[in-house]
Amino acid sequence: MIVGFMTNFKNPTELAKLTAMLCKYQGMDLIYLRPRDINIKSNTVKGKMFINSTWVTVEVDIPPFIDIVPYCFKRKNREITNYLQKKTFLSDNRSNILSKEKLQEKLLDDNEFADLVIPTRRVQNFDDVQEFLNEYSRIVMKPINGIRGRGVYVLNKEKGNYILGYQTEKKTLSLKEFKNFFEENVFDKKYILQEYISSKTLQGDPFDCRIHVEKDGKEKWASAKNYIRIGIGQKVISNVNQGGGISDPEPFLKSNFGEGWEVINENLNKLVTTLPYKVEELRGTHIMSLGMDIGIDKDGKLYLFEVNDGPATASVKSEVAMLRADYYKYIMRNKLKDM
Repeated sequence: MIVGFMTNFKNPTELAKLTAMLCKYQGMDLIYLRPRDINIKSNTVKGKMFINSTWVTVEVDIPPFIDIVPYCFKRKNREITNYLQKKTFLSDNRSNILSKEKLQEKLLDDNEFADLVIPTRRVQNFDDVQEFLNEYSRIVMKPINGIRGRGVYVLNKEKGNYILGYQTEKKTLSLKEFKNFFEENVFDKKYILQEYISSKTLQGDPFDCRIHVEKDGKEKWASAKNYIRIGIGQKVISNVNQGGGISDPEPFLKSNFGEGWEVINENLNKLVTTLPYKVEELRGTHIMSLGMDIGIDKDGKLYLFEVNDGPATASVKSEVAMLRADYYKYIMRNKLKDM
């Protein structure tokens, strides 16, 4: 049995190597490939297999199952991804994608998850920002399709001026300056506005809890790992790519929330077994991997910042590789047994 592992990187990732080794243990071979490696005319792929502790270039028929990262579904790859959707089983077929705004709207209609929702509004014009800022006093502006905190700003007003925070910087802008900023950086860029949720450490640094879940060997959602991301010195979000750190939930929650830590931790763990099923239901298709970013205010209330269906794996490589190898085996034996 051969399974595919598709990304846009030229060389196999560390996650691909770990997963290939675990696949071997499960009686499967993993082939590392990119969209450009697919040959539509011959229905084959020229990729790399991990053989005798090294990556070896091989050419095989397109595997019946391919673990594909969402970032492969770019416009330049559309012919390839459309072909693959017809020819093989993909870990995510990108149907019915939920924007940040749409997900918040859908969850608001569900009593089980409505408390997680942050007031959200699509930006159509400058007046939208003014009205939203008047209603919530401090807001976040973020791109609908943004990743890793790019283009996310926090905004409030003081004495008629606009205080704009981005990463580790904070600027004071006049009305005219802010209008110019809006025209250049936000307008026509598909942005949403959200109420600012103060999810901060006792030292004043923004943080969130990344809940990384994967499908397991029974096609159920399982926790790869919960971990706290702290944006040390940042103004807006806990983006460790811009400087920061991570922590296990228990010591962090004990340090920042005292006796209330246990209830918060239980609520975070509950989301592992509930929210992924809701997201999958809303998508209306199978999904293999999710990263859910949860903010926690000073009273211990949880808020859903966003859900990422192509979450980073740097902090959870081993856990993800183990779960994926099990999931691959389940798919090959149960979903694709006649292929």
